[in-house]
Amino acid sequence: MGKNYIYVKGAEFPYQYKYEHMAVTTDCVIFTYEDWTLKVLLVRRGGEPYKGEWAFPGGFMKLDETAKEGALRELWEETSLETSAVRELGVFSDVDRDPRERVITIAYYALIKPSEVIGGDDAEEAAWFTIDKLPVLAFDHQKIFDAAMQRLRRDIHFEPVGFDLLDDEFTIPDLQRLYEIILGTKFDRRNFQRKVFASGILEEAPKEEEPAIEACEAPMPMMMASMSFEEAAPKPKKRPGRIASLFRLNKAKYDAMKEEGDKYEF
Repeated sequence: MGKNYIYVKGAEFPYQYKYEHMAVTTDCVIFTYEDWTLKVLLVRRGGEPYKGEWAFPGGFMKLDETAKEGALRELWEETSLETSAVRELGVFSDVDRDPRERVITIAYYALIKPSEVIGGDDAEEAAWFTIDKLPVLAFDHQKIFDAAMQRLRRDIHFEPVGFDLLDDEFTIPDLQRLYEIILGTKFDRRNFQRKVFASGILEEAPKEEEPAIEACEAPMPMMMASMSFEEAAPKPKKRPGRIASLFRLNKAKYDAMKEEGDKYEF
């Protein structure tokens, strides 16, 4: 079998193959949850192709970085957003997906708390869009978005990924609303609560009572003459504060479940 390369001694890349090389990019699909709405991060492109159109943060990989490193770098350069919790979504390699040249992209996705974003580098603008009101996306990014939603819906059934979008402490209605948005369905309140508690990975957050209001003695008659009715009225006696039903993820218990081979399934 003949050699399919030429070795050029002293060259920066001495092994020169006769096959064409393809460019590689990375893209990031970043979700957040705000005001009971699921949102995704987009950037407005500042250059051709698709100048002025919206796309996911991303760009060409450098020779000295991994795909994940390239994805995180591009995310930071184009949106000022930092996160390390990205997961590989998949490879998108349609032949005509990029009009510039043959380009393969490795896409990642992540779920984060609401964060401020600022357009930078070759992105004119960065902004959060609700998932049901997306603009027309550049390249094949609508296909990438559809794959990310499909992956999110699959993951949320078997991993507590939705908790990454909520505050550290949340109510059961908050959690139910998030699941309904992601899965595109409605749940019976009692059935949802039963399923969630059956998972065994929730714990009730410490209760915080409202400051108690101390009872006071009624004003002396001489004082009452110089006080308004509101000032003179006896103050209510001490009462207990209201207790909010807040919960949080028991991550230690979830990690122990995984080590023991148990599976979380909603």
